[in-house]
Amino acid sequence: MHEHEPPEWPAKARPDLMTVEDASLRLNVSDSFVYQQIASGRLKHHRLGKGQGGIRISEEQLADFLRATERGGEQPEPTEPIVVRPRGQFQHLPPKG
Repeated sequence: MHEHEPPEWPAKARPDLMTVEDASLRLNVSDSFVYQQIASGRLKHHRLGKGQGGIRISEEQLADFLRATERGGEQPEPTEPIVVRPRGQFQHLPPKG
């Protein structure tokens, strides 16, 4: 077995757990960004061990985080039609109230 190949994992093991450093490399961001997302509650994680414990992030948790941060794509249709008027023409609306 090569040094970088994963070991033969038992069926119940969680080989998909990664460290903060692993997650930051996967996201191409800094470790401190990952810690900030954990502290804010945006990135779910596991704490293993005594005291504060070591932080581990599953593939599923990382995928959920990415889905929650997704932006763009199809734009919703506006609820009111947009009216474009030629320059110099103004519509005077009655005062509210």
